[in-house]
Amino acid sequence: MKRYSTVHPLFMSFYSRALYRDVGRNWKGISFLYLLLLIAICWIPVMFRIHSGVSDFLVKEAPAIVRQIPVIRIDHGKVSVDEKMPYFIRNPKKDEPLIIIDTTGQYSSLKGTDAWALLTKTELIMRKSPTEIRTFQMSRIEDLVINRAMVYNWIETFRKWFAVVLYPFAVLASYVYRIIQVLFYAFIGLMFAKNLGLKLDYQSLVSLAIIADTPSIIINTLYNYVDVRIPFWLLISFLIAMGYLFYGVKANSGKEVGIPAGD
Repeated sequence: MKRYSTVHPLFMSFYSRALYRDVGRNWKGISFLYLLLLIAICWIPVMFRIHSGVSDFLVKEAPAIVRQIPVIRIDHGKVSVDEKMPYFIRNPKKDEPLIIIDTTGQYSSLKGTDAWALLTKTELIMRKSPTEIRTFQMSRIEDLVINRAMVYNWIETFRKWFAVVLYPFAVLASYVYRIIQVLFYAFIGLMFAKNLGLKLDYQSLVSLAIIADTPSIIINTLYNYVDVRIPFWLLISFLIAMGYLFYGVKANSGKEVGIPAGD
């Protein structure tokens, strides 16, 4: 019978041999559910920090950019702006072009500029990364007027809801990554078990790997929440997980059977 619930490893994974014995013997059906719970919990404080940082930027930095935005009209896929072309929306801190608006054809690409976006008469060209450019056609837009009030409304909506929308995607991506990780860790667990003379099946070792990775995941969450950077942190996290995995595998040896359940 399973002795511990899916809540106990959140703190007992740091010290309890009894927990690791219970996981190795009885957790084959629920370890992945526990992993999802762990990741969902750990993403909450990180998401609060991301939301706070983005909100501060939008409140403090965005107005200086929005004030430069002219009235942009799109009529049946054609862009028009009542300003002298090309029109530059600049980064207030660096005084460099951030967005270029040019309906004359003088600018047809972002090549040779550091701008983040270019709006032409028929296209919106955006720099997704230093090596990737995305182009969006205006042909599907029949009638749209973009002004500063509209952009402020967009920013406010984004500020309120982006963390809520981002959260499930972040949890899902982390869950897939961690599943791949613990499947690999379980193979290392097989070597630990062989060296200790133990016969643990792969499924049990996957469950042990998930619990053994818990301290590393929790510590990593705290690490990402503070403004401290430690060299070789990924290697340190891996070594922490491996230490607990060896600890968990050894806890399932016959020599550990006499340890009290609360240890």
